[in-house]
Amino acid sequence: MRIRRQERRTIGVGHVILKGRTAFILSLILSLTIVFGCPANVIVADEGWMTFEEVKAAAYCVIDGDTGEVILEHNADARRANASTTKIMTALTLINDENYDPDRMLKVSKLAITLGDPNSARIRGLKEGDEIRTLDAMAALLIASANDVARVIAQNYGGAYGAIDPSNLNDPKKSQDYFAKKMNEQARMLGLKNTHFTNPAGFDERDQSHYTTARDLAYITLEAMKKPQIAHIVGMRRYRLPTNEKHKDPLWASMSNSNVLVTYGADMFGSQYFVRYTGVKTGTTPQAGKCLVGSGVTQDGRLIICAALGITLPSAHASNSWLGRAIPVRALMEEAAKRLGCPVIEDRAHLLSPTVPTLTKAPSIVPSDHSDTPFPNHSEQSNASASPGVISTVPGTTATNGGSGVFASIKALPVVFQVLLVIGLLAVLSLFIWLFVRIAGRGRRRSRSAAARRQANDFIAGLQVFEPYDRDDERQQNDTRRRLSYDRNDERQQYDTRRRQSYDRDDERQQYDIRRRQSYERDDERQTYDPRRQSYDVQDRRKSNLDPYAGERRRLRPPDQPWHESQRESRSRQEPDNRSPGRDPFDYRNRRR
Repeated sequence: MRIRRQERRTIGVGHVILKGRTAFILSLILSLTIVFGCPANVIVADEGWMTFEEVKAAAYCVIDGDTGEVILEHNADARRANASTTKIMTALTLINDENYDPDRMLKVSKLAITLGDPNSARIRGLKEGDEIRTLDAMAALLIASANDVARVIAQNYGGAYGAIDPSNLNDPKKSQDYFAKKMNEQARMLGLKNTHFTNPAGFDERDQSHYTTARDLAYITLEAMKKPQIAHIVGMRRYRLPTNEKHKDPLWASMSNSNVLVTYGADMFGSQYFVRYTGVKTGTTPQAGKCLVGSGVTQDGRLIICAALGITLPSAHASNSWLGRAIPVRALMEEAAKRLGCPVIEDRAHLLSPTVPTLTKAPSIVPSDHSDTPFPNHSEQSNASASPGVISTVPGTTATNGGSGVFASIKALPVVFQVLLVIGLLAVLSLFIWLFVRIAGRGRRRSRSAAARRQANDFIAGLQVFEPYDRDDERQQNDTRRRLSYDRNDERQQYDTRRRQSYDRDDERQQYDIRRRQSYERDDERQTYDPRRQSYDVQDRRKSNLDPYAGERRRLRPPDQPWHESQRESRSRQEPDNRSPGRDPFDYRNRRR
């Protein structure tokens, strides 16, 4: 029965082990299938984003960058303040200036760094008397939206102060006004009739004389994006000014693009049509509200530009104005690409996979005469490079260094798939460990069983050497054991006989004691107190008190019997007892033999 129970227990444990092993193998296969069979990249779904119908803005205009055709518009011809989007025209006027030189050093005046609002965008480390290169000033103008740098550019290229005429350092305000006139002349050259600028930074004017329209701003942006240096700068995520003798810290003037379309990219915004966002500029003032001009390139190479003024931020992003203004512009650009019939990006795998940036030699600086410079296509714009000082990769691409190989592919996967991959690798490792332990344990068991079989064979061979047992010897041993048992029985019988004899003696003693008690009782009756025999003499009375046996006549105390003090003390002197001091009849210790 015990063997059967052990067999059943072993079979049950085997079933449990088999079930656990099967579940482990199935989970391993499932995890490996999920990890290696799933798509290596994520298809971004257009769910939860703001739609075109939900956009709320005071005015907007979306145009096709290739044809100049207006795709979407709302109050596109309404004159409005446009805040820092004015700096697009500032950069366009600068790069079209006949004296433009990207390596020209510009003087920083006290008026340039004196801003009324302490929270106004600026380069914090810029001080009076500093010098800044023209190309670096343009980057700070378009990326950091620095108002002090806008004044530095206008004052130096206005013609009455600074770099253009080093001998004329008297009136930076007048030179700044000259530059504003150049901006208005540039607008008239572009055929813009509803645009008028009074300052290069986009500050509000009390008389609202600084204004433009969403349509005019879209065409200003279209013209500015034709300039390779402007197109490259507005597509950069980060920038820093180079060091000099006064500023030796490499990060004394580091900046990030305020346009989150460029900062986050088309992948983060889940665009269904745009391969990348290429620019361009943000702006905020009390009169203008939240403004943003955005541009992007679709999968079929179309450039779409959107200018939105007075944007109402979504309730979900009311606390983040930079992100809140980008979401409506994204919705407008998505609707424009949809109406143009741009192909839908069904799988953004090639955008999520890591790339190795190629370092190309920087082209020569654009000459001062731009009339003969052909407008490059969008692919050429993406490879345009600024002069030294620009630290960024190609516009619209990842700023960090890419990688290749297995680790780069793993890094490109989402976090969920990375976790599943790690689980799958751990499962494979545990499977190999289990197999190794299983095989090694089986080999040990085989060696142990072989050793046990050898020991058993040796033991059996040793038993065969001995002669068979003699049956007579067995019988003799059995007889001896029987004799021993008989002797024990005799001893028990003798012991019982002795016990019976002792019992008989006890009975005799009891009978003898009974007879003695009866004799004592007769003596007691004879020794009964007889008051008539008692002497009434006083002396005899005293003697009787001293000797309780003095009055006895029939039986006297033997003379050789010792007097016991305990008996004397136990007897009362007032009531003498005439009984003889005999033994207690119930005392069996001192019996007479």
